[in-house]
Amino acid sequence: MRFGHFCLPTYFADVDGPVDDFFRRFVEFLVESESLGFDSLWANEHHFDSYGGIIPSPLMLLSALAQRTKRVRLGTSIVVLPLHNPIEIAEQVAMLDVMSSGRAELGVGRGFVAYDYDRLGVPIENAQDRLKDGLAVIRKAWSGGRFSHEGPYYRYDQLEVWPQPQQKPHPPLWLSCSGTPASFEWAGTQGLGILTVAYRGVDTLERLNKVYREAWNAAGHKPGGHEISVHYHVVIAEDANEAKAIAREAVRRYVGATTHTTERVRSDAEREGNAVRDRVAQEVLDIDKMIATYRLLVGTPDEAVALLKRAHELMGFTQIDCTFYFGGITFEQAQRSHHLFARDVMPRIRHL
Repeated sequence: MRFGHFCLPTYFADVDGPVDDFFRRFVEFLVESESLGFDSLWANEHHFDSYGGIIPSPLMLLSALAQRTKRVRLGTSIVVLPLHNPIEIAEQVAMLDVMSSGRAELGVGRGFVAYDYDRLGVPIENAQDRLKDGLAVIRKAWSGGRFSHEGPYYRYDQLEVWPQPQQKPHPPLWLSCSGTPASFEWAGTQGLGILTVAYRGVDTLERLNKVYREAWNAAGHKPGGHEISVHYHVVIAEDANEAKAIAREAVRRYVGATTHTTERVRSDAEREGNAVRDRVAQEVLDIDKMIATYRLLVGTPDEAVALLKRAHELMGFTQIDCTFYFGGITFEQAQRSHHLFARDVMPRIRHL
């Protein structure tokens, strides 16, 4: 089992103070993860909002972290690939890989914020097809020589990308998957790792992760070589009731921030997806139910160990990515969860 520290800052001025101080504090918080034994750091792309908008460029943040760390893997979870030229991403990830001595990982997805697509002038209706075409370009760009590509969205003739990644054949590739069976199947067929979110529903992920593994095996990839990363919001304390009280308020504010980002632009293509997200958001507010169904990681270290063991039996994940600093949680509370998880939880489930 591997453990990642996931970074999607939700900024609340009443708790977090000046933005510049908050951001620098977050960087130090991520850097500390290496000495605590975490295996990876993950940065998420958002724009134009206090919900994640402090990191419009995950690769810029990861480049800074590359200079402050020596061992941890450095991943994007995610780059919203349809919003970018894939050549640009191929170049930047290759730079990160070289600067970090081969520690870069590229996670991509189409994202869920229609407002970003609207303001950046990119049609959201064809985002998934644009993503697939862009990922094909990146793979060719990292092939080590000149390449050509003739796709529905991107076309290149005899192009050579510099630099090339240090990792061979290329840095690990991940796809963000939540509830669409076709995405899980495509990821398995393509040999990609998948990035999932526990609060979407463990029953759903149990079924869809099986779809992914079956597609992986059917495509002839290395047996057992699949990668499933599950993301958890984490609040750990010595007292379970205190952890629940902190989580209850943090999740309420986090859900409010998430809902705000989806309300600003609602295209016809997004209405059904947003309705599903709104329903999930209401379910997340029932903290006790979310804990009981393995969708939030809240409680004492002993309770966290028991929850993750059972969740692993159901979902079969190979990596856990944790968000500690979210929803207006104070830095001191986030740091306590961070330390307790590293000291009293990680060593007890490493063997899974």
